[in-house]
Amino acid sequence: MLLNKNDFRRIILDQFLWIIIAVIFITFSLWIGFDRFLSGTNIINILLHSTVLGILVIGQSICLLSKNFDLSAEGTVSLVTVIAAFLMVPTSSFGGGGGYEISPFIVIPLMLVIGTIAGFINGRLITKLRMNNFIVTLSMQLVLRGLSYIISGGLQIDNPPAAFNWLGTGTVGPIPFAIIFTPMLFILINWYLKNSYFGRQLYAVGSNSEAANASGFNSGRVVTIAYMISGFMAALAGWMLLGRVQSSYSKLGAGFTLETVAASVIGGISLQGGLGSLGGAFAGVMLLSVVDNGLNLMDVNPFWVNGIRGLIILLALVIDSQKMRYKLKVTPQSQPQTQE
Repeated sequence: MLLNKNDFRRIILDQFLWIIIAVIFITFSLWIGFDRFLSGTNIINILLHSTVLGILVIGQSICLLSKNFDLSAEGTVSLVTVIAAFLMVPTSSFGGGGGYEISPFIVIPLMLVIGTIAGFINGRLITKLRMNNFIVTLSMQLVLRGLSYIISGGLQIDNPPAAFNWLGTGTVGPIPFAIIFTPMLFILINWYLKNSYFGRQLYAVGSNSEAANASGFNSGRVVTIAYMISGFMAALAGWMLLGRVQSSYSKLGAGFTLETVAASVIGGISLQGGLGSLGGAFAGVMLLSVVDNGLNLMDVNPFWVNGIRGLIILLALVIDSQKMRYKLKVTPQSQPQTQE
């Protein structure tokens, strides 16, 4: 069966980010050298960079689909990692843990619960008190980071137990477990959002909350759950990050907020809510990871790195806005506006 012009254009638009990634990959390979950029070690480095960021992007994307931001995730990462290190590490370690030496099998669930509670508080403040989601989550980030500073005393807490570190440093043969775990998480949650009742509610609320309420959906509940998922994902990312770097301090996780929003939006998650998919968001994560890695290997001046990344993000957003406009034009209004 031959593809018509619209079908061909739709396929190109759907896969456009992956085409950009392939072009950038080839460009860096030619510039840096195939032996350096395409080496097994460097490919692993690119994929590892995408893991923690990717988990955070899952939570951010779900909030964006509900037409909300979550700017508190990096604060959640800071708090849960400081609490975990403080509870597990003895006082004799550099920086001084709490000396409690609590088992990682107790601390890990505690981290996930704390992250989920932070998300729940965000959601309730936004939905019950009608507070602005940007201000609420930005304030929550500051509160969580302040708490992490108080608990750690501004000191670095090192060397969590080996049993804690497996999500960040474990391997399956020669492959780091994190590289397997994060894409599988994307696949499972993307499938769930596309096939579950909650997924339908999430897209409906993001598209038009008033219409969703009129259809029997509880938009406040959906938004709160979205924030709870984002908080859970932030805590999960914190577990992976602390296990990898094996050192916690109050600023651990700083700088992730802009990257999570950028990766999500570059990947087609609409800032207007109700449009996009985690598959696209994963492509956004990979684009940022490849660009960061290539610029580092090229020894680009750090002052230029953010500018170059910003230009790439801006270009991707311009192209993606055209993609969204085209899809909205060709998608019947009676059908949900989700990406395959």
